[in-house]
Amino acid sequence: MLKILPFVRSGQDRPTRIRPLVATVARVCTAVGAVVAIGFTTLARVPLLCAVGVVGAWLLALLLLGWAGIEGLAALERWFETDSRFQR
Repeated sequence: MLKILPFVRSGQDRPTRIRPLVATVARVCTAVGAVVAIGFTTLARVPLLCAVGVVGAWLLALLLLGWAGIEGLAALERWFETDSRFQR
């Protein structure tokens, strides 16, 4: 069982106790606030992760298209060197 610790109010020397009903309401509010805060931070990560995924996909596509472009230019150069129409 939880023990409610006494606290000292300003201007008083004797400690007073928090009433059980007030302590229970405070604990419930804290628990609900924690659930809401965790839910919001979790949902806030979804657009961030989507944005990171989209940027990663664009970078990968740019890398692959660049590589394919270089290979295409190399193939075109080989074709220019071997085709007789371009030897003239």
